[in-house]
Parts: sequence; C-alpha cells; structure tokens
Amino acid sequence: MMARAWLAVVVAAIGCSAAPSAPGAPPPAPVTQPADNCTGADDCDLVDACCGCNTGGKKIAIRKDAVAAFEASRERRCAGTMCPQFISHDLSCDAEAVCGSRGRCRVAPHMQHQ
Repeated sequence: MMARAWLAVVVAAIGCSAAPSAPGAPPPAPVTQPADNCTGADDCDLVDACCGCNTGGKKIAIRKDAVAAFEASRERRCAGTMCPQFISHDLSCDAEAVCGSRGRCRVAPHMQHQ
C-alpha cells in the first residue's frame, strides 16, 4: 500500500515538472492582449477569436508578427469555451484587417479604410 502511494507521488511530481527550454532561448512572452499597434494595413491580419466564423464566432485584427503566438495560446485562452455549430453572421466574418487612424489594427468591412 505504501509503495502505491509513493509511486503516485513520484508520477505526480514528474507530470508537474516543466520541460527544460533550449539553452539561450528567451522564454515565450505570455499573450494577454493581442498586439495590435500598426503603421499600415500590411502590418495587420485577421485571426479567429476563440470560435471562428464557421463555429458561431468572429475574427479580430492583430499584427501579423503576433499571429503565431496568438494561435499557440488558443488552447489556454479559450479553455472552457464551447463553440456552437453554426455559421456566424458577425460583420468581422466578411471583413479585412486595416490599420486604423489611431495606429491600431482593426476589423473593417471590405473596402472601408480608416
């Protein structure tokens, strides 16, 4: 009985340990708010929020260089979010990413800039 308890403690400790990072690699920055500052529309891209347009969701505009980190954080950010199985009618689903007048990426209907 004691051996089983000890085994459970060892397995739990191993399961909770963090994987070592590559030597010299900076730790990944946490994604709390999407990076959306821009100087032109080419800086921006649309990404699915937790639920995409085919699952009742919407798109948001962020900087192109932040897309990979944003996508990589999806599982953590969207934990517990259940996406409905219907096509969304949100205006962002038929839009484009633009750099707005305040230097922020934003979602805009096609052909509407600033």
